[in-house]
Amino acid sequence: MECRTEKCEKIMKFLERKEGTLQLINNAPKAYPGFKNYVRKKIEEEEKLLKGVLFAEDIISAMHSGYKNALAGYLRSAEESNRFIIERASLSIFVSATEEKYLELLKERQWHVLVDEGYIIRAASEGIGRIKKATGRTLKLNKYSVYLMGAPVCRKHLKFQKYSMSIDELEDKLRVRISAKCKFCHRQADYFTLAMPKASALIGLAEYITGKSTTNLMRIYANISRVIHPYGFTDLDKDKVFTLWARDFLNIISEVNNLFNLVDNSRGSGNNGKLTGKLIKNGKS
Repeated sequence: MECRTEKCEKIMKFLERKEGTLQLINNAPKAYPGFKNYVRKKIEEEEKLLKGVLFAEDIISAMHSGYKNALAGYLRSAEESNRFIIERASLSIFVSATEEKYLELLKERQWHVLVDEGYIIRAASEGIGRIKKATGRTLKLNKYSVYLMGAPVCRKHLKFQKYSMSIDELEDKLRVRISAKCKFCHRQADYFTLAMPKASALIGLAEYITGKSTTNLMRIYANISRVIHPYGFTDLDKDKVFTLWARDFLNIISEVNNLFNLVDNSRGSGNNGKLTGKLIKNGKS
């Protein structure tokens, strides 16, 4: 964004600040029409870059929703959209590298059912640690090893066969010996049932899969969560709301583009501000 006015320079300096929203909430400059148009054009550019990416429609919808709510001065709703972008981008990377049954779980609205039953991954380290515990080694995350991040169960306690894989098959596909006890009775396990990663786990697993840092993305996600709860912020000037939302949004798409290996002029935390390589869509270059 080329600055020719004092208003523009003020906003650009604000966008570069690294403090959390709570520290800057009273110091945000008001957005002006030219800046709002700039952000709208960035959304249009991002739509083109995301073409072919898993969950692209969800991410695009969230971008437009965030923009409209920010224009109206609804910071909580606008930041909810930003948080959803992070979640969907991380989920896209995770599912593309692992198991399409996660898409089925979403489509059939069964994700929360497994969560309620305790099939959860709370952190990336927890998931990767389960793989190492079962095999004695660290494996590349793929459509078979992802099961080992889930719950080992015996035949008696196998409740979700559709989302499980037998240890015999896993050993054959992964060419490793697997040792595990049933989550419920501690007898020898016969199956592994997929576990559902929480948002923070998804962000960490996206780093594990891509090899690119998600430290900044995790920081932004935590910052947004604090804005949404417990504060909410319903009494801010709407032009300040737009600037606050836009700072997070522009940082998020920079980080997301870096994770997806999209070519643009964004500065991501994992590429030292350099142009990223060729776009990789759904695991294909």
